[in-house]
Amino acid sequence: MSDGQAPGGTPLLAGRYRIGARLGSSVDITLMDAFDERLGRQVVVRLVHPDLSGMANVQQQFKELLLAVESVQHPNLPLLYDFGRAPWNGRVVLYTVGERLTGGSLRDLIDRGRALTPSQVVVLGIEAFKALDALHRRGLVHGDVRPGTLVFGADSRVRVTDAGLAAILDSVSGGAATRINDVAKYSSPEAAVGAPLVPQSDIYSLCLTLVEALTRTVPFVGESTAATLSNRVDRLLPVSAEFGPLAAVLERAGRPNWSDRWTAVEFARALAGAAGSLPPPEPLRLVSAGGEPDTAEAASAPATDPATEPAAELQPEVVNPELAALVIGDPTSDLPMLPLDITIADGSGTLPFVRRRRGRRRLAIALGVAVAVLA
Repeated sequence: MSDGQAPGGTPLLAGRYRIGARLGSSVDITLMDAFDERLGRQVVVRLVHPDLSGMANVQQQFKELLLAVESVQHPNLPLLYDFGRAPWNGRVVLYTVGERLTGGSLRDLIDRGRALTPSQVVVLGIEAFKALDALHRRGLVHGDVRPGTLVFGADSRVRVTDAGLAAILDSVSGGAATRINDVAKYSSPEAAVGAPLVPQSDIYSLCLTLVEALTRTVPFVGESTAATLSNRVDRLLPVSAEFGPLAAVLERAGRPNWSDRWTAVEFARALAGAAGSLPPPEPLRLVSAGGEPDTAEAASAPATDPATEPAAELQPEVVNPELAALVIGDPTSDLPMLPLDITIADGSGTLPFVRRRRGRRRLAIALGVAVAVLA
């Protein structure tokens, strides 16, 4: 099995992962459906391009990154099961094995014409910032935050996927300038000029992601990667009055100088503050993906007409209670806990599910509680 093939020709990686369909690919990484024969569970495998996998510096950075990511346990980060190097189709590749997420991505929602409401953006943003805060506390920068890396699981909770991989691969492949335009458009101004990434680089990328979730458009996009990157250097993020109370929050997160932006905690607190004048969010109708959504290809896929999309691809009955009733924070984070007109249904205190009571009131009801928690 030195060539990565199981008996009978069925692909088997590292002696245990039976490789299935390709779920997506980028220039550097291929995403594969797989089954862990040893533990009997569905997983998703990421294979790094053999040319990059053969570089000693990439191997070392890859190992250090994955050991660090493996130590970060958070409900809004996907589970990392395994990583390493193994033969595959006659070449040795770096690989990761992770949690199989089947709820589709934010990219899928946007491409189907489903712009989020400001209330939904507040909830999704806080959840994503909690994940980024967990990474930043460990000294990690994600480096590739965009709709394609915000992925929902079968439990309909969002995870921020692919932490750190893009930063490693960009460091040896030429940085943001070598990315396809549909990925580069979420890059920060410092990434655009080849400067090192900082935690606030993730804040900028998530800011653009939330703007797109609201409007289905991304600011600063040009006809080429070079134009897209240069368009954001030293330029303020254009915000619309239609963003309502989110306008000032997004403007601060999208400033061209990273030192002027929010941290993840500050951004989440600002979103919580903006929630006071917004109505309760409607539940998201997630896309039922046969596999974890592609990242690079999904980002460049043409939008489809929601009126003609197959009904079988929708999950109208899947309601994320955390999105429906806002967020109860986890006890390991400083980020906002918003017990907004809800009750805890499972009492675990670590990964609570919530339900809304009858007679929903506006989000401002609990802002005093949220402020007290954040103080």
